[in-house]
Amino acid sequence: MRSHGYQHLRMLRVVVLALLALPQATVSLKLREVSVPAVVIKGDDVWLNCTYDLEKETLYSIKWHKNNVEFYRYIPADNPPGQKYELDGIHIDLTRSSEGNIYMPTTDVNSEGIYRCEVSSEAPIFRTVKGEREMRIYVNPSTKPQILGTKPHYGIGETVNLKCQSAPSRPAAVLKWLINGLEVEPRSNKLRRPPDVEYPAGLFTSTLELTFPATHDHFIDGKMTVQCEAIISQAHTLRSEEITITNSTRASAATSSDMDTMKDGPKISGGKHEYQVGETVDVNCTASKSQPPAELHWYINDKEVRPDYLVPRPPITYPNGEESTVLGLRFEVKSRHFQKSEMRLRCTATLSEVKKMTSEPLEVEIAQQQRSDLHVDQVNAESVHGRSTASGVSIHITKSLLIALALLPWL
Repeated sequence: MRSHGYQHLRMLRVVVLALLALPQATVSLKLREVSVPAVVIKGDDVWLNCTYDLEKETLYSIKWHKNNVEFYRYIPADNPPGQKYELDGIHIDLTRSSEGNIYMPTTDVNSEGIYRCEVSSEAPIFRTVKGEREMRIYVNPSTKPQILGTKPHYGIGETVNLKCQSAPSRPAAVLKWLINGLEVEPRSNKLRRPPDVEYPAGLFTSTLELTFPATHDHFIDGKMTVQCEAIISQAHTLRSEEITITNSTRASAATSSDMDTMKDGPKISGGKHEYQVGETVDVNCTASKSQPPAELHWYINDKEVRPDYLVPRPPITYPNGEESTVLGLRFEVKSRHFQKSEMRLRCTATLSEVKKMTSEPLEVEIAQQQRSDLHVDQVNAESVHGRSTASGVSIHITKSLLIALALLPWL
């Protein structure tokens, strides 16, 4: 009897272990999507949406954080179930918010940050899944950039010293100069970039100085046109799933992020779930198609990788002109790459929407005494008249020259 009871306990133990070994994903809490607008113009309203699937579990709580600080929680057992906490940049309308979906009727520069949603199930499992997204706040310039320090006329060899200044914006505008419609090379020694000025409201003013000696080549029909352009790149970053790689079969299996799908984020392909020191990791990150193409970055344990780890790959092009950027990551595994027997790989894709504001065209003229190509040794009224008409340039003759012309017949 004792032997039979012992065998029964052994069989029960095997059954329990087998049940524990079943994939939890089939019966456990899942985070479907965390939706946060990537770029928001200051003052606009936003929705923050956290979508999950409880499967057979019971919801315990939903929490929202900004930059690791909690500002909202939803606990069905509480009364009221939804509560908000004061935090700079967070403006929640509880009457329009429900469970994991939050409505913010307005935003300010302090609303910028990393937003994380955490969903937890009830006892006895107490499982928590989470996902995060970045939101950036933009403020477009209220006016076109201004050109300062101009004069109406410049002589050949005279120094042109101009300053372009952008209206306050967030982020700071990138400025460039154009002379007669042609851009001045960004690395030209004609340019100088003073530091941006930051205001208490979180806005920035950019300045770009242009200095060069005027030459004949700068003037077309006696005139030179200069313009300044302010560029606001509304960039936002999408994150790939985070891949966890182990260096031991005894460590936990390789996992990805809690979210089932990252529809718009870049995808990681290639590689293995387990690497040993000395082996080579060779993986690719592929961005979703876009125009302009996305800019990709690789991270190991949340630290951006060294440039020599990167392997540029040809982009994938589509008939409509869009592209999918591809960036490889290749390196030899070192012991320093593992933290508690795990190495986490992540890729991000940055998309930019460029907005341009150009100053009014400014025309300056060559100094009056240098506008004519007339050079004479013997002054003759008829020749002066002929050359002025041919050149299309109005020549102002000085009083002394008129007297000299009047005396010519008597000489």
